[in-house]
Amino acid sequence: MKLCRRTYSSSSMKIKNVQVGPSSFVKVRMLGKGDVGKVYMVRQKGTDKLYAMKVLSKREMIKRNKIKRALAEQEILMTSNHPFIVTLYHCFQSQDYLYFVMEYCMGGEFFRALQLRVGKCLDEEGARFYAAEVTAALEYLHLQGHIYRDLKPENILLHQSGHIMLTDFDLSKGSSPPGQPGVVKSKSPNVPPWIDTKSCVGALRTNSFVGTEEYIAPEVIKGCGHTSAVDWWTLGILIYEMLFGTTPFKGNGRNETFSKILHTDIHFPHQPAPYGGNISSNTKSLIRKLLQKDEHTRLGSRAGAADVKQHPYFKHINFALLRNMTPPITPAVQEPNGIDAINFRKLQESMSLDLEADGEKMLQKLEKSNPFEKFDSLTLYHNGDSDTEQDEEGEEYEASKVVMTA
Repeated sequence: MKLCRRTYSSSSMKIKNVQVGPSSFVKVRMLGKGDVGKVYMVRQKGTDKLYAMKVLSKREMIKRNKIKRALAEQEILMTSNHPFIVTLYHCFQSQDYLYFVMEYCMGGEFFRALQLRVGKCLDEEGARFYAAEVTAALEYLHLQGHIYRDLKPENILLHQSGHIMLTDFDLSKGSSPPGQPGVVKSKSPNVPPWIDTKSCVGALRTNSFVGTEEYIAPEVIKGCGHTSAVDWWTLGILIYEMLFGTTPFKGNGRNETFSKILHTDIHFPHQPAPYGGNISSNTKSLIRKLLQKDEHTRLGSRAGAADVKQHPYFKHINFALLRNMTPPITPAVQEPNGIDAINFRKLQESMSLDLEADGEKMLQKLEKSNPFEKFDSLTLYHNGDSDTEQDEEGEEYEASKVVMTA
């Protein structure tokens, strides 16, 4: 088992021996359930530190042909270093399971936070704030050479401060190595150049049929291959859902939903009470440009996040200072450490599609071998963590990760 020290100022890692495993943690309660595993709130023995532990069944992953997905998720979590992406602390395996021990985001699912609001939505300013944070997270993933591919409210967690944290990277696709970022000149002489994230994932095109029904992009349905442009489509769907409490192409079944995604134009109703009224022209413009059915004309198809961030919708957003802003949602926390988990549902309500699985054939072939030999067992120490007390997080790390509310 390896230990890796990660800081926010350097990508270098120090490797040591460390003993961490399933017996090092005590289950407190289940937070969520998927098709190949479950997520638990756990407490590290000997401390009061709470984590979210994702436990994946090896047998189910073999049956559903999801081994590569687990390895891809580990790679992203191991190398990610961003305030709006959930932090990985430990990963290890037993004979039957893979384990990811991650930051416990006591604010719960963003989906549930929206559902509990009046009208199940946000006002324009609130939606803009979270759209900016998601855009920043997608920008980072693209710079790292990854396409997220499964953006939806259920895959966004809320930190106790109210800032977002992207999670669930099993459907993500990466290019190795990523392309080199380009530079986009700003239209304003007073604004510095933007980073072209499209060039980092420009060579990555995949034919996988993955995503979540109401969020799937037209090119995925057509099966003609897709690129990082799918992430900007899903951002448009997310913004629409944050504003109206529903997705724009929802049908009575999968076939009707897919038909609307392919053929129906975007329609903007009145916002639900208590917001009401029409949304601004800049908001409509951004959503329309993100939901272009032709991926080549979609906003973000030219220079990635740089295109999106320069849209007038984000004119008054300072992306560099997002962590210092007060989020529109303040999660309810009754217990000081969030052990009550009041912001989590008992079970997840939407499942991601993976129509490539051919599990039974793979099961017999792989059960006799060790398809998980490439899964690394390791602990990541972050800037400010103690070498002797893994549960202590230093002030420098907390300041760089997210800004706490007073």
